[in-house]
Amino acid sequence: MTERAAILRAVDEPLRIEEITLAPLAPDQVRVRIAASGVCHSDLSQATGGLPVGTPCVLGHEGAGVIEAVGSEVHHVKPGDHVVIVWVAACGNCWFCRQGEVHLCRNATRDVYTMPYATDSAGAALFTSMGVSSFATATNCLARAVVPIDPDIPLEIASLIGCGVSTGAGAALNTAPVEHGSSVAVIGLGGVGLAAMMAAKVRGAAEIVAIDPVESRRAAAIDLGATHAVDPGDDDAVAAIRSATGGRGADFVFEAVGRPATIELAVKATRRGGTTCIVGAAAPDAMVSLSAYDLYMHAKTLVGCQYGSIVPNRDFPMLLNLWRTGRLPLDKLISERIPLDDVNVAFDDLRSGSGIRSVIVNG
Repeated sequence: MTERAAILRAVDEPLRIEEITLAPLAPDQVRVRIAASGVCHSDLSQATGGLPVGTPCVLGHEGAGVIEAVGSEVHHVKPGDHVVIVWVAACGNCWFCRQGEVHLCRNATRDVYTMPYATDSAGAALFTSMGVSSFATATNCLARAVVPIDPDIPLEIASLIGCGVSTGAGAALNTAPVEHGSSVAVIGLGGVGLAAMMAAKVRGAAEIVAIDPVESRRAAAIDLGATHAVDPGDDDAVAAIRSATGGRGADFVFEAVGRPATIELAVKATRRGGTTCIVGAAAPDAMVSLSAYDLYMHAKTLVGCQYGSIVPNRDFPMLLNLWRTGRLPLDKLISERIPLDDVNVAFDDLRSGSGIRSVIVNG
């Protein structure tokens, strides 16, 4: 079956919209007609070499759509079901899955990169992106990677749950659960950081300090419930966070940028006995310099966050229910809805820091 997709031919090249042919489904696969795909900063990081990716590759890992066909061994979904695609296709059998840490499944990456996927118009094999490849009109993925959702939920909203919202909100709900009445700082106000901030509000944080150099993102944070907004270019961010928290520093600091400088800032801004949660996707060779004295003498907890420590079948419905009840206004994260052909424009917006989340909507 021929589809249209955005292919990364080589690192640092624009994506090309080309025709692809999806492989026949394996028994444990499903075909999803993609309705919407969020454009995540991790997609840009793959395209520019900041995160590893094989080429040629169809990018996109934040997708939602409708099941079009299922393999012979698939019974939990059927054609016509609405689904969100998970980019960690947990096997359910490894040691990590048995501990309930499905976001750390040791077999997910191996399995999605060895499954049948697609070829280009010349018949050359294409890599998948995280087993999702949602920058396309349709995709093949492992059946265990799809989570059914209610059909009345807009698929452009549901797509955000696939990565950014689950990662950010999960950080504040699961990885470093924010306590009621506590103080929170969020560094980096893209889709992930704002999701962490919104989840902190759901958890009852009393002070929420939002830090980002882009004025429009700081304004969005205030609109979504932040009590303070800080421009790190104009202000001493650590001093501003301490000023907003009685001079102590924040109880919880969420770093959603993935750069050494902002990680170091996050630890410094954390109060004695507080928790720093690293959510941003750093490059594999990024190194951080921290004071060992500060960590032990001030009893700070430093925790990494992979995919919001989510359990998709449990957390996706919970997050969408928070949206239904107005407590997680995901629609405010969508800056613009674009056709697949404009994916490179969305990458330009990510580079400039304008907007929050572009969503590709297939007609």
